Amino acid sequence: MINESADGQHLWIDPGFGASGDMLLGSLVGLLGSADPLENLKLLDVDGYELSESTVIRAGLSCTRVEVQANQGPARHWSEIDQLLAKAQLPATVIEGARRTFLLLGEVEAAQHGVPIEEVHFHEVGAVDAIVDIVGTWLLIDAIAPASTTVGPVGLGHGTVEAAHGTLPLPAPATVALLTDCPIRGLDVVGETCTPTGAALLVTLADQWGVLPTGTIAGTSRGAGRWDPKSHPNALTVVSVGPSLASGLGDENCVILETNVDDVTPEVLAHTISQLLAAGADDAWVVPIVMKKGRPAHEVRVLCSAERATALRGVLLSETGSLGCRTVPVTKHTQERTWHEVEVRGHTVRIKVGPHGSKPEFDDLVTVANATSVPIRLLSAEALTEWQGQASNRV
Repeated sequence: MINESADGQHLWIDPGFGASGDMLLGSLVGLLGSADPLENLKLLDVDGYELSESTVIRAGLSCTRVEVQANQGPARHWSEIDQLLAKAQLPATVIEGARRTFLLLGEVEAAQHGVPIEEVHFHEVGAVDAIVDIVGTWLLIDAIAPASTTVGPVGLGHGTVEAAHGTLPLPAPATVALLTDCPIRGLDVVGETCTPTGAALLVTLADQWGVLPTGTIAGTSRGAGRWDPKSHPNALTVVSVGPSLASGLGDENCVILETNVDDVTPEVLAHTISQLLAAGADDAWVVPIVMKKGRPAHEVRVLCSAERATALRGVLLSETGSLGCRTVPVTKHTQERTWHEVEVRGHTVRIKVGPHGSKPEFDDLVTVANATSVPIRLLSAEALTEWQGQASNRV
C-alpha cells in the first residue's frame, strides 16, 4: 500500500510476465489499498457488469484479483465509445486518458483491417469488460496521482488465440502493433500473456519505458490474471517509488538521446547543440568516437526529460541528418543550488552557489569583459572575492 501522501512519488509498472486490463486493475487496487475509486464507474452509461475483489495466489505469490463479470453486448463503433467517454461525469484526467487508450486501439484496429477508424467495430475491445478495465484503470491512476509512470519490458508468449476474426497468431497482431517501439521480452509460454487492452493501457500510461527508478520504495502490489499456469506467475507488479533519502539530492527520471555521425561538420554540430538547448534539453554535448572502417566520427548526446524526448529527437535528427538515434533511460541526480548577485566594476554578475562551491555565471562575465576590456579570469576572481566577502558578512 502506498503512503497517504503520494506527492513526488513515481509509479513503476512491471509487465514482465504480461499485462491485461484486470491485471492492471488488481495491481493498482492493491497498491492504493482500496477499490473505492471504482465506485465512480457507476457514472458511466454502462451496465450489465459486476466487479469482485479477492486475494489469490499466483506461483506462490499473493496477488490482488479484480474480476469483471459482464454480459457481452453488441459490437460498438469507436465513435460510440468515444462519445460515451466524452459525456461521462468523471475527472478530466480520467476521460482524457481513457479516450487516448481507446483512440490508440481504434487506430490500430483500423490499420489492421484497412478501414477508416469510424468504421471500426470493436468486438473483444468494445465489450463492457474492456470499457470497465480501461476507465477503471484511469480512475485508479487518478487516485494514486503519480508524478510520472515508468513501464518495464513487456513479456510476450507465443501460440495462437481464437478471436472474432478467427484463429490469430500470438502475440496478437494488434498487440504487436500497439507495442511498436516499446521494449519487450519473449517468454517461453504458450498462450496470450499480453492482451490488446493491456498493451494499449501500458502505452498510454507510460511517461517513459525503462528500469525501476532510483529512490525509496513506498509501496508495491501484484495484480493477478485469470489463469494460474505452472510456468510463471501470471501477475503484473507495480511499485511506488518515492524520493531518495540521500541528503541534498534530487533524483529525476530522464533519457539520453544519442546518435553517431561521421559526415557532419563542426559548424553544424555546434549549431545542433545550440538548437537542442534552445528547444528544452537539460544538456547536450558531442563525444569524439571511431566508427566502422576506422572512421573518425562524433556521438551527439542529449539529456532531457521523457516528456521532451519526442520533440528533441526531431531536432537531433533534422539538424544532423542522421537516420536514427538511441533512447537510454537514466536517472539524473541534482544537488540544491541558489543564485546570488554581486557587483563587479559597475556590472551585476550572478553567482551560482552549491553545497561544495560557487561559480560566477560565465555569460555575465563576458558582458563585463566586453564593457571593460578586462580579462575574464580577473573578473571571475573579483566576483568570487566579492561573493566571499558578502558570505562572510552574513555569518
